[in-house]
Amino acid sequence: MNETQINTFASETKIDISDNTKEEIEKISSETKDDIFVVKSEKHRKSIDRIIVSQYINEGYDSDDYVVTYSREDKSILGWSVDIKKNGPQQPDVYFKVDQIDYLHKCLDIVLSKKILSLCGYNKYWLIDLNSDRTSNERFLKLKHPVSCKDDAYQSIGCDAIGFLPNGDLIQVSVRDRKIYKYCLKDKNIVPWGYSQINDIEIPENFYDEVKFFCSSICRTKLFLIVISYKTLILQFDLLKMKLERQYISCYSLQNGERPVEFITLKNNSERLIINCYSNHKLVDPHQVYDEIDISGDFNKTSVIITSNKKIFINNDYVYVANGLDENNLQQSSNQIIYRNSIYSLSTYKIIQSMLNEIISQNEIKKVVVGEKIVLKEEGKVKNKGLYEIILRPKDTYDLICFEQNNIIKKSYSIPHILSFKRLNSNQDFILISMEAIEICTLDEDFRSRYFWNNNEWNDIYKKFVEDYGLIYDINKHYKPLIERILKYEFNDSKYSIPLPNIMGQFIDHRKDIAEDVINDNLVSSKFGIEIRKIAIEESCDVVVRPIINNTIESVQDYSVNSMDFISLNLLKLCDDYPDHIIKYISYTSIILSPHCKRIGNSKNNSIHSYTNIYIKESHMDNNYFKSISVKYKGLIRYLRYISAIYLRIEEKIQTVSFIVPFPQICVYQDDSNNNDHEIETNDHENENNDIKSKIFTVLKKMITGIKIAIMIPRSNSIWNEFLYKPKSILFSNIDSNHFYNWWNFAAIIDFKWETFGKFYYYLIWLFYTILYTCYSLASTLKQNSISDFYFELLFIISIIFGSIFLIFEIRQCLWNYKIYFNDIWNLFDVGAYLLPIIASIFWLINKNQPLWLTAISIILSSFKFLLFFRVFESFGIYFAIIIGVAKKVFPFLVLLFFIVLGYAQAFFIVLRSNNINDDNDPRNVATKYDFVNPDGTISNATTMIQDPDTNTNLFNWFPTSLLAVYKLLTGDSGSLSSFTYHEHSIMTILLVTFTFFTVIYLMNLFIGLLNIAIDDYNKKEEFLLQKAQIIMEIELFYMLPCQRNNKKWFPNWIYYDIPVTEIRKLINAIDNKQTVFNYPPFINEKLRELVVLTDDNKKQDNKEEQDNDKKQVIKEEQNSKIEKKAYQIKEEFTQSNVELKQQMNKLEQQMESIIKYIGIEQDNKEKKDNKLEMQIEQTKEELPKQNIELKQQMDKLEQKLEKTKNAFKILFWFLSEVFFSENKKR
Repeated sequence: MNETQINTFASETKIDISDNTKEEIEKISSETKDDIFVVKSEKHRKSIDRIIVSQYINEGYDSDDYVVTYSREDKSILGWSVDIKKNGPQQPDVYFKVDQIDYLHKCLDIVLSKKILSLCGYNKYWLIDLNSDRTSNERFLKLKHPVSCKDDAYQSIGCDAIGFLPNGDLIQVSVRDRKIYKYCLKDKNIVPWGYSQINDIEIPENFYDEVKFFCSSICRTKLFLIVISYKTLILQFDLLKMKLERQYISCYSLQNGERPVEFITLKNNSERLIINCYSNHKLVDPHQVYDEIDISGDFNKTSVIITSNKKIFINNDYVYVANGLDENNLQQSSNQIIYRNSIYSLSTYKIIQSMLNEIISQNEIKKVVVGEKIVLKEEGKVKNKGLYEIILRPKDTYDLICFEQNNIIKKSYSIPHILSFKRLNSNQDFILISMEAIEICTLDEDFRSRYFWNNNEWNDIYKKFVEDYGLIYDINKHYKPLIERILKYEFNDSKYSIPLPNIMGQFIDHRKDIAEDVINDNLVSSKFGIEIRKIAIEESCDVVVRPIINNTIESVQDYSVNSMDFISLNLLKLCDDYPDHIIKYISYTSIILSPHCKRIGNSKNNSIHSYTNIYIKESHMDNNYFKSISVKYKGLIRYLRYISAIYLRIEEKIQTVSFIVPFPQICVYQDDSNNNDHEIETNDHENENNDIKSKIFTVLKKMITGIKIAIMIPRSNSIWNEFLYKPKSILFSNIDSNHFYNWWNFAAIIDFKWETFGKFYYYLIWLFYTILYTCYSLASTLKQNSISDFYFELLFIISIIFGSIFLIFEIRQCLWNYKIYFNDIWNLFDVGAYLLPIIASIFWLINKNQPLWLTAISIILSSFKFLLFFRVFESFGIYFAIIIGVAKKVFPFLVLLFFIVLGYAQAFFIVLRSNNINDDNDPRNVATKYDFVNPDGTISNATTMIQDPDTNTNLFNWFPTSLLAVYKLLTGDSGSLSSFTYHEHSIMTILLVTFTFFTVIYLMNLFIGLLNIAIDDYNKKEEFLLQKAQIIMEIELFYMLPCQRNNKKWFPNWIYYDIPVTEIRKLINAIDNKQTVFNYPPFINEKLRELVVLTDDNKKQDNKEEQDNDKKQVIKEEQNSKIEKKAYQIKEEFTQSNVELKQQMNKLEQQMESIIKYIGIEQDNKEKKDNKLEMQIEQTKEELPKQNIELKQQMDKLEQKLEKTKNAFKILFWFLSEVFFSENKKR
């Protein structure tokens, strides 16, 4: 509808009324303009259909206390200025006719902020400005981007969501375009109202096929993106920061028309979600499917509850303000409906509060049991022992709860003196307030503690009482003030639930019962469950932790976010203290189906492919014409891909199933933006010791701290990075020894990090090192006169600069954690590859020369370092993992071998060294001798030549060369002993025999066998992945800025991944057939089995599909045969016509020959005419083959056209058969 039409429909009346009560309005004279306003708006007030309250009413922002009512019958809008602080009728402000608005959408929210009203109809949208600076012609605003008010069922996406920020900026969320448009309030006068900022809603492609319905909802500064699939996923974003705040995998499944309005927290800290369904509202627990309370009486078309718990509603044709929800009744309703057996209800809280008041109301606090027994329960049934009486008996320092039969105590439990007790409900629960604590226990078949609470002050007072046993102890003096303070702080009227139980204050036997009661109680599991688990782990309370972990593991199958968070956030502590339980969890959750996965998907990736959740990022598209072209182009590309994938099947894809990594927040870094603010740790007691050592220690400590600050040592770390250095018995605990399962959960994390940011950083580092390596290698290898000294200096300076940069990163890594640093042998190569080129380059710049040994070693290390960059590729990385892994594995054996070689080297040194000049072992005596030969062939004894001996003549004359000689013996080189005769050196012979047999033959073959075993242990993909994960960890910690480590896109809370169906099917079949070897069998979801395993139904479906395919094939073959027959007929016709043409050509040639013969007989004398005739004949002969060739070419073209026609017919018949069978399949 255009603006002219709007102006003709809209009319308004504006008035200011001083008082806001109906009685005073009626007293105003009927002749005033106000009376005219009242008359005009009377029909509206008597037929109000909807009340709309400003979003930020009474919330501390700029004044926005405004309400609008809408009347469909009167087709008008009436604005009201309200005073939240004053209950009663409110003051009308603006009356505005809106004839063009026929009907408002029942489900979509109507939003009001800064007197700007957003209305949604069925496929219509209006934005109305009710501010006083507007005339009737300017009331309706128009947004630059059209607003969609209708769900798109075909594309499974919801309509646009509209909201306002506290400063009045309008937010439009278009799920269809995956955009968030922000409109500044100051630009509203521009027609159309243009957006100032665009943000993209990034949705992984893998979600497209899995999402059943995708919609959005805005509540104040929160955006809720709802993904409805196998489970309902609710993502909560902060619109001020455009960041994901929370994620809910809800057990509550949103039905048609239902939309989340707002998450609220009740005063007992329990979380609820308000759901709107066609103007009906209900309060649900997103984690418990059965907790649902109808609150439509307070939330409806003419009644609204605002955040300050004020109710704004229509009463007597006016807008009224009153008190809002009675949370007591709300809590009681929840308890009555859902939690009848819970002790964490409001009724329990009130009972304990009243009992405490009764205790302090006494003039003197007395014990309940004084002298005589008290019967708690007359008939209590104990398992296998009949009926018993449960009696409370007094003792000197404690009371006894006794199970008695015929006054004979069969079983008893001691408890501190009881000050008050009361039965809690119809069950067997009792509330006991003793001198030690408030306790709730069950007395049925046995004594079982369900709740125990006291604070530190109470605990100290009771300990004082125990210590002063036998002395005069004034209970009144100590306990009355204590209970008064408890009533003031822990049990006052503003609270609605009993405090967190103090499990560590109870006996060990009862801690487990209390913890299980909390975790199994649906009312408080989300409130106290995480805290109970955390306390139990910190205190290493085994009796609590072990059952809690087992309970947590079992709850994961229901996608319990709290349970997964608990395991993930405490993973390191659990690995240290409870490795068996964490191994069980890792194995149990090896294949957890993604909550989005409702069917088998298709992917171009033939291996694991990981991705994150939906996130928001700033759009880089400028606000220009090309933006719309880009959007249309992307939409067209998606549509073409969809069509091609369904009909033409151009891209070959494999079937995949989506899974979720059950370790939320494992990759998330804590906020380390202040990582330079290292606190200088000082000991207050150091000043007491002024000796030199303490001063030096303090100075060194401050220097190290200063260095850490200067070079930005990261303070925080992610759980994942620390988990990588846990024992491999935990890391690889869920690896199937038969290799059906290959570390998929953790491989997904590594794949996600590598594809998201790791490879870009790594290749950039590789590039910089290549520059260093190239410059230094050229400068060290080229001859001095090959290039000028200027270029040599330039190359060495570049080497020093880049080498220093890399060396700083190594220093940072060493200072961060020197134990981890030196445990990785590759780091030693890194230091050598950076440090030695720097030293050699400095040598050259100073002396114009460098030591050759230094140059040689530095070149070798630099080459090794360059080779190490290939570790990230699986084909190379596995070998690097084998090299280091095997070296670590056989290192003890190498140490053993070294000492054996050392011992033999020392023995040979003692036996074969020269102790005196000219002894048998003197190098001159063992050197090679040469004798002269006489002419008659005899050896001359007169003259002998001796080869001049050197250090290699007798290697055993010096211990280091003796060690070298024995090493050569180990390799099979016995040349060092060739100068000695075995007959004259018997001890040497014995040493040689024992060494070669025991070391060379036995130990070396044993060493080769150990190498084979070690290679088998490390020739695994998980070893390569672990190596790659540690490389990525170094990038995160030492090459990223703190702000980058807080990027939720790179370090998300949740990671998903796809695995080919064939791999999953193999694994499940192997598990079912007991072909796998797991520590604990993985949990297999029924939905996963339904998707993957070929059951009888699936086989029937497969058989049906095979039959359909067979029918298609038969039809195709029939059509092909028809086409081939037709083509054959056409070909035969062409062949026949070709034969006829050839026959005609032969006849023509025969006629020509007869003519030539005739002409030769009759006219022999006419040479000129003969020559002319011969030329014509020759020309005719030349033209005939050409005509023949042209005919053949035409026939070939006809055959090609025929083949194309045949292919076109094939495609057409195939397409029609596909459509036919797809329609039958749908039916």
